Amino acid sequence: MEKHQSRFEWLQDYLGLEQETRYFEWKIRKAAAEADRWSNGDLSRLHIHGQGTRAGVAGDEIEALQQKLDACEQEKRQLLELIDTFDETDNQILRYKYIDGLTLEVIAAKLHYSTDTVAKRHAELHRRLDWLDEWEKSKRELEDRLDY
Repeated sequence: MEKHQSRFEWLQDYLGLEQETRYFEWKIRKAAAEADRWSNGDLSRLHIHGQGTRAGVAGDEIEALQQKLDACEQEKRQLLELIDTFDETDNQILRYKYIDGLTLEVIAAKLHYSTDTVAKRHAELHRRLDWLDEWEKSKRELEDRLDY
């Protein structure tokens, strides 16, 4: 990830990463089909002069899209690694909330807890993640000051 983003924001963005992943996978399939048409299919007999073959341009697009897809998947793996560091109930709350997109009320029903209990645990998780973000920020600032 190029810029720093808090862990809690990663959790909130997980569903967006899922959508981006599916989008990049679709774009890659579409570009591969286009490249195949220019290389082996109905467009293979056309000769277009210019800066490169259409199949080559589609291949370049596939490579760029694959890099974006890999970056999305890496961010998702980092998020799942973070969630796995929490104990069983907290882990389930985080997964249900940020991976499955469930409300706290639905999570409470699934876990057989009151909504109030799940809301309190969720708030505590939020505080813990915020604390980790502040700790990492302070650590980076100290490292930057010592890095001369």
